[in-house]
Amino acid sequence: MDDRINSTDERELMRAALEKIDFILSRYIRHLPEEPDMRKYSAFLWNGKNGGLQPIRKPVRINADELGGIEEHKKTVIANTRNFAVGKPANNVLLWGERGTGKSSLIKAMLGLFARRNLRMIQVYTHDILGIPGIYDVIARNEEYRFIIFIDDLTFEEDQTDYKEMKTIMDGGLSGIPENLLFYATSNRKHLIPERFSDRGEDDIRPSDTTEEKLSLSDRFGIRLGFYHFSQDAYLEIVDLYARKHGVVTDAKLHRSALQWSLESGSRNGRTAEQFVRNLMGTKRG
Repeated sequence: MDDRINSTDERELMRAALEKIDFILSRYIRHLPEEPDMRKYSAFLWNGKNGGLQPIRKPVRINADELGGIEEHKKTVIANTRNFAVGKPANNVLLWGERGTGKSSLIKAMLGLFARRNLRMIQVYTHDILGIPGIYDVIARNEEYRFIIFIDDLTFEEDQTDYKEMKTIMDGGLSGIPENLLFYATSNRKHLIPERFSDRGEDDIRPSDTTEEKLSLSDRFGIRLGFYHFSQDAYLEIVDLYARKHGVVTDAKLHRSALQWSLESGSRNGRTAEQFVRNLMGTKRG
């Protein structure tokens, strides 16, 4: 009699446990992010909270021809991306330097140029970079597409150590990274991490090791291009480019106004030129 009771109790406990496991699994499965349709979308955002790719239904479209003052950089990035899109060897890309000079816009322009060649772009915010390995399985399963992970403003502060993990992420560790993946990033720092004279301090037995450690992440980018303040002539060429786009007459008066605008803005770059023309158009329409 006692054996029958124990057996019944055990079955009830087992049934209750299985029901609980089934309930937990069903909730987990319902909350798993669905894998987006790579045929339908070309741009995605990595959601670090739930580990999913969120399709960007209306990605920004930037015409590479409208990016002035960076012709040589543009040729290099386009050539590298073209090689990657057709399955040829290509490099990770780091665009570093002054703000407003077209770094991010140049990378975004690659999507418009090569999306029809099966290029897909995934934007990852800096605070989510340590979760990047979670994307690798999706990328590897969609081997017919070529993926660029785009990280805008990839910069680390002095007290951060995430850059050490980022090196492993880009190398892939023992498992490696998918062959159909590259990293494109922008930064305001050439080596992504602050470099100080104290890095060569007397406390280190081998001070060069500290410096090498900080440079090792940027070394993962085979193409590293610097963006600098534009000359006055380059700035005015970009002003003319935006002016012609909006049907504005380019003349000496326009140039004088554009230079005055840059002085008041405290910068002379592509973003300043675009803002000047926008302001001009808004004033005319008003």
